[in-house]
Amino acid sequence: MFAQRFISSCIGAFGLAAGAFGQTYVQFFVGSNTSPASINGKGEIAGFYGDSRGPRHGFVRDPGGTITTFDVPGSSSTQALSINDEGVVAGFFTDTLGRNHAYVRDPEGNFTTFDVPGSIGTSASSINATGAITGSYLDTNSVSHGYLRQPWGEIVSFDPSRSINTAAGKINAKGEIADGYRDASNVSHGFLRQPWGEIVSFDPPGSTLTGVVGINNAGAITGSYFTPRGILGFVRDPQGNFTTFDPRSSTFPISINDKGAITGWAGANTGFVRSPTGTNTLFEPPFCMAGTTRPASINDLGVITGNCVPPGGQLASDGWVRFP
Repeated sequence: MFAQRFISSCIGAFGLAAGAFGQTYVQFFVGSNTSPASINGKGEIAGFYGDSRGPRHGFVRDPGGTITTFDVPGSSSTQALSINDEGVVAGFFTDTLGRNHAYVRDPEGNFTTFDVPGSIGTSASSINATGAITGSYLDTNSVSHGYLRQPWGEIVSFDPSRSINTAAGKINAKGEIADGYRDASNVSHGFLRQPWGEIVSFDPPGSTLTGVVGINNAGAITGSYFTPRGILGFVRDPQGNFTTFDPRSSTFPISINDKGAITGWAGANTGFVRSPTGTNTLFEPPFCMAGTTRPASINDLGVITGNCVPPGGQLASDGWVRFP
């Protein structure tokens, strides 16, 4: 069986956000390059850590601060990318031959691994409330495609009609999947796949390149897009209408919750949270001041997790939780 370690989290400085008076932060460190990836409604966080030049390991941090680390049995590297409200984790691992495979880990620590049939590499990037999973896989020509894995194990592959390379990143409780694809002109576009398989491509007006990062259970989608005047954030509502926002030059949303709040980063090193009413608040945890603030995920209570990337390309980084 896999080796499992229990680590008490390092509770760091409590402070006030720059530009966000009254916010509270908890700092934690699992290992070099601590990288929270997903926070669920209970406040459980899944992510990974490890030297970027060597093996990575998965972790789950409970709301009380206890951290459980794990590796998929037989893996040389493990990454945890998504956790649902039941505490089920999805991600991918690398085998000793250097190939990637997807996995699901239940709250008791049991693993199920899988690959899209015929693939040479499979990753899982998002798991929803029912246990459905989406991700990407490489075919024998190293071309990327999206897939949906149902809770009972059935796998369906898909691509938007103009795609030559598809990523599948986020799935909501309805089974809607949102992410992006690249066309034959090497231009990136967003797409929404409905549960019955219909795929709609989209770009915000004026976009020269579109990136999608999140979808909530209402079907609202967020991401960023390139324009001649800079990189802007967007929200696409369930009816297909776009709202643009730009708290600071170069805006990169990363996660949207079911209330419509969005987090991400703007400028070179500043985090932001955008309220459901459209108010943008910039923030930096006090212990990130010398480095870069990188939010990763926001839950429906407005709790955000992310990490601090040190200046100068150093590998060590701290995770954090921001409480509203």
